[in-house]
Amino acid sequence: MQLPTANGHIPAGQERARQIEAEVELARADTFMLSLPLVRTFRSAYGRSAGRKRMIVIRLEDADGTAGWGEAPVAERPTYGTDTAESTWSALSGLLLPPVIGRPFAGPADLAGSWADIVGQHYAKNAVESAAWAIASAKLGIPLARLWGGVRDAIPVGESFPVCDSTAELLAEVETRLKEGFARVKLKIAPGWDVTAAAAVRDAFPGVPLSVDANCGYSPGSGPWAELDDLGLVMIEQPLAGDALIEMSELQQGLRTPLCLDESASSYNTTRTALRMGAGRIVNIKPPRLGGLLTSMAVHDLCVAQGVPAWCGGMLETGIGRGFNLALAALPGFTLHSDMSPARLFYGQDLTEPTFDVGPDGTIAVPTRPGNGFPVVPERVAAAAIRRWSTGTRA
Repeated sequence: MQLPTANGHIPAGQERARQIEAEVELARADTFMLSLPLVRTFRSAYGRSAGRKRMIVIRLEDADGTAGWGEAPVAERPTYGTDTAESTWSALSGLLLPPVIGRPFAGPADLAGSWADIVGQHYAKNAVESAAWAIASAKLGIPLARLWGGVRDAIPVGESFPVCDSTAELLAEVETRLKEGFARVKLKIAPGWDVTAAAAVRDAFPGVPLSVDANCGYSPGSGPWAELDDLGLVMIEQPLAGDALIEMSELQQGLRTPLCLDESASSYNTTRTALRMGAGRIVNIKPPRLGGLLTSMAVHDLCVAQGVPAWCGGMLETGIGRGFNLALAALPGFTLHSDMSPARLFYGQDLTEPTFDVGPDGTIAVPTRPGNGFPVVPERVAAAAIRRWSTGTRA
């Protein structure tokens, strides 16, 4: 295949991706609801995650036998967004997958266009589009990062740290992760766990890039923003509700520290509106939240055009989802440390083998394998499955 060019220049991002042609004609789709045991408790403004996590993975098979996997790292309850495990399952088995089986598409972008009239269902859309990209990449024999115009072969990564019972517990975990190679610290904050925790980390580890993430946990007119503004943070991520764009803009005007859009970056248009309003100066790009890789690339391109720093966030993905995230983060506009925690920090066993980890230099290598960047182990998927659906069966 000849990679798309424009006036001799190979563009990166959505423009390039939409020009890629690799015919996809799906013969079969298998959907798995998984229950994976968590190896740690994680607390944020949304509450506590512990015990087990449900998520959905899909396997698409092309008419020529080429297979691709996608992942929907959904939440149990609609707190972060509107999608849940049950709504995503329904969208996959009832809305998105049946109409595309047996229908030829010019490429993943053409397939993604088949649900242009369907509102929402972002996690389901991302899972299907991701699997289609894995098929196209495998057919072409070209890794995803190269297909999309990636410019780096390793991604600088940081780690997120939960709300803890004490600053001593927090500092011990931060020290452990920094020794492992993570190069940026992001603290989850909530009322009662904010300035003291951030100041303790700044004082204990001077020079380490430090951010905080409020996960919409504060109401307008509340929050220790002036105190946090004095700590020299890289960013304050999503201090207010995702749709509180006016209040976010007013807050940003009074701060030196950039606000980062996360829940407020729920679509391309919403992100564009938030940036136009001055509701933030940094964007966290998450493909499941945005509804797919093409939309994520569009937001990336928007940030590049406006000179807005961006980074790729994580949602407790396994190696299936992380493979796509790493390839996406190789694009030139991802200029800040991304959240790419290795699966070992959350799950007893990844669904891919080999999996990935952070190196001593604070980076994770971009996958060079065509198709799914990390090989999926079907037996591990089957062992974790608590529900299955395939095309040709009833949901």
